[in-house]
Amino acid sequence: MIARDLVRWLTAARGDDAGGGRSGALSPGVARRPVRGGRAACRGGGVAPVRARVPGVLTALEPAPGGGLVRFARSELYVRVTVRGALFLGWDGAAPLPSYALTGAEAVAPDERVVLEPDTEGGVRLVSERLGLTVARDGTVEVRTPGGVMLRRQAPPRWWEAAGSVRGGGRWVSRAEVAADAVFLGAGRDGAVLAEGAYTVGGVRPGLRMPVQVVQADAGCHLVFHDAEEEGEWLLRPGREGAGSGHDRVGVAELRMSGGPVRSWVVVGSPQRLAYGWASLTGAPVPPPGDALGGAGRELVVVRGGGGPGAVEGCLTTGRRRGFGGGAGPRGRFGGSGEVTRGFGAGAGLTRGFRSGAGLTRRFGGGAARDAGPGVPEWTDSEVRAREGERYVALAGQGRHGFVHSFEGMGGVLELCRARAVFHSLRGAFPGERPLQLAVGVWAGQQRYGGVCLPGPEAGDWAELPRAVGRVLGLGLCGVPFCGPGVPGTGDGGRGARGGEVRTPGVRTRGVRTRGVRASEARRSEGSLSDEGVEWAVRWEQLARWLPWSDGAEGGSAGGAASGERERWGAYWTTLARHAGLWGGPWVRPVWWFTPEDRALRGVGDAFLVGEALLVAPVCEPGVRSRRVRLPKGQWYDTATEVVYEGERTVEVAAPLDRVPVLVRAGAVVPVREAGGTVLDVWAPLPESGPGAGLYIPDEEGGWSPPLVERYTSRLGADGEVVVERSGGPGAGPGGASAAGRPVRVRGLGAAEAMGPA
Repeated sequence: MIARDLVRWLTAARGDDAGGGRSGALSPGVARRPVRGGRAACRGGGVAPVRARVPGVLTALEPAPGGGLVRFARSELYVRVTVRGALFLGWDGAAPLPSYALTGAEAVAPDERVVLEPDTEGGVRLVSERLGLTVARDGTVEVRTPGGVMLRRQAPPRWWEAAGSVRGGGRWVSRAEVAADAVFLGAGRDGAVLAEGAYTVGGVRPGLRMPVQVVQADAGCHLVFHDAEEEGEWLLRPGREGAGSGHDRVGVAELRMSGGPVRSWVVVGSPQRLAYGWASLTGAPVPPPGDALGGAGRELVVVRGGGGPGAVEGCLTTGRRRGFGGGAGPRGRFGGSGEVTRGFGAGAGLTRGFRSGAGLTRRFGGGAARDAGPGVPEWTDSEVRAREGERYVALAGQGRHGFVHSFEGMGGVLELCRARAVFHSLRGAFPGERPLQLAVGVWAGQQRYGGVCLPGPEAGDWAELPRAVGRVLGLGLCGVPFCGPGVPGTGDGGRGARGGEVRTPGVRTRGVRTRGVRASEARRSEGSLSDEGVEWAVRWEQLARWLPWSDGAEGGSAGGAASGERERWGAYWTTLARHAGLWGGPWVRPVWWFTPEDRALRGVGDAFLVGEALLVAPVCEPGVRSRRVRLPKGQWYDTATEVVYEGERTVEVAAPLDRVPVLVRAGAVVPVREAGGTVLDVWAPLPESGPGAGLYIPDEEGGWSPPLVERYTSRLGADGEVVVERSGGPGAGPGGASAAGRPVRVRGLGAAEAMGPA
């Protein structure tokens, strides 16, 4: 144990003692102090001592396929490397399964080529194709690149347990150190880059609380997932490099959990490698229906949770459920699922139900669960899941509906069971259509069944624009690509809808009134609104159309241009969604995605990549008509003016009020929708940029047919003309290459002379 931690806990023990004296003798490596209440409280009203425990000294090694078991004096560490290169670390007998986040035994199959072996100074080591690992004799774990560069140093965990209790039943803390130049990324409150501070993870409350973290440094990137269901707190302190001869200060990530197993997963590699490794563990993202991406829109059923008895106007569940002491839904008013939407009038697609109270079930062992209150189904029961899934099917049969769920509990377990039941029920009932469901909570494995509706921005707050971008980027890095903000002015991630309102994803929203100002209303009433309020509404609408999902962009007279542009890019969005289902990459990516070693791109938080081809630079300040953008390497066209900008430098791009700056990579092949069908927009490759490439994955059927990937390449011919070839798929000629096979429109010809200013 670190000396300063031992002194701190000893001081706390003295302070908690009512008599002001010492709480008792201390044995080596063990400190104890009285804790009032909780599990330590004795039956007679006394206080039981709590002991601090560390693993101790390494005593034995038991190699096994994929890793092995490392035994210490007071604990043991189980190490496994999977066939796809993910590293598992489990203390105190924690195993990879069972886990609500993982897809099953196939995801954790060990790589039999890898085994633990003795190392110098009494430790052990492991070397695999993707990473290296060393375990010191005191339990310190170091994760390294295959070349031996250290990425993460994990100190041995510390437990605090009541004297005489079962080992592993108390709270614990795990402290990790990363390089001084490292940046913490993930699902944070204010953006993708996690600043210094405390972040709540797990627990029963909804929000951005998934214990997943991506660390980016010069040495490489790695992803860490702490597979724990209890509530905890992540304390982050980014590092600082010393100037001149000054010392570096390493970055620190300390996780404090209230209980549960001490087990974690680590994936090492490039950003795309991290995305693929995470998808191999927790499942590939399910593509949403095509009409939810291309601007056509669909109505959503909003299933609310957390309200009081008066807030329940409709309920999908009625009667007594297993594991509950009683309570029934409003059977008198809504006797069956077919009557739910009738209570709200013709055309309404909204129901508010599933009240979640403070008595949410925390653990599910054998036998009945604790009373969770009326209106909450026992989603962990297979019979209940089947019954409730049939009710969703009946509701969806009334029209083409999707679902937004604002119910979350037990660190995502209940919500995961709910999402799984609804997903498989709808898929079985409508095999030709992919289900659409969104949730306001975030948990590991969520991407297997749907997306996330983030809190809507406060209307008029310019800081909300880059914050919305950062949240989408952070969730994308954590494996949830289909996400976006709710209606402006609600601030509740889509939970602000009221009775009779209809919610629509994409860029069209019908029948929803918000406290914010929509661009169409702003332009019609500019005389009664400040110029800044009008500008904010316009800029928000421009940003929302480039996010995977948003209620912030509107159709109609003033929003028609936005809707038309979104629908034009629908083929590209569909390609990104189907590609993510194959390889796990996010649709919206940080600008450093392909060059994580470029430090100048790490601080770019308000611009982002859409796939491999597009770079979007939204305007996030009032009165701005041009903005500076740091570009990745390569050459980039302005899609509006076809001016070319050189990459790896900061450039000034025009940003008039009627459009958002969108740049496209030279040589990119981008599918777009036109009146006659899909057209390939080919942005002419330049001699400096070399050949380009692009993908198109058709989604005509919109169901579960295997995706057909069409790969295209572009290059300059001998006489300077643009040549587009297709490789793979039907129509490919001998040798794997053929003509494009689809209509091609070349953009950017003659733009080489119109180079933009640096």
